[in-house]
Amino acid sequence: MTSLTELLRGTRDSGSRSAAPRGMTLVEIMIVITIMASIMGVVGFYVFGALDQANAKEAKIEIGNLKQMVNQYYLTSSPHELPSNLEQLTEGPAPITKNIPKDPWGSEYVYRKKGSRNFVIISPGADGEVGTSDDITSKANSGGG
Repeated sequence: MTSLTELLRGTRDSGSRSAAPRGMTLVEIMIVITIMASIMGVVGFYVFGALDQANAKEAKIEIGNLKQMVNQYYLTSSPHELPSNLEQLTEGPAPITKNIPKDPWGSEYVYRKKGSRNFVIISPGADGEVGTSDDITSKANSGGG
């Protein structure tokens, strides 16, 4: 008969097995991996969702900054005119900015003049294509105000 201390230690009377601790079975390892993968999937879903929201907010802020620069260009040019493209903000004897940033997804911002005083700035969004549902756009803006 085995004593309580022998049972707690995991040893047997028969002596057929050593007193080494027993390892985990393949089934136990698979259960642990499944649980960890499930947790990582849930956490990843929320992390990547937050990343998309952060990128969209960053694009909105950059579009606002670009709008201000275009308005500044309009007010400081003589005669008052909108730039034909965003690169004009980096040119001339007193450039408004040193460079035009790319959107958070690595695409160029799209600038479109709408007449002599209106313009719109668009980020193509995550898919990199203008005209799709994920585009982030400024509202049509009037130069100089």
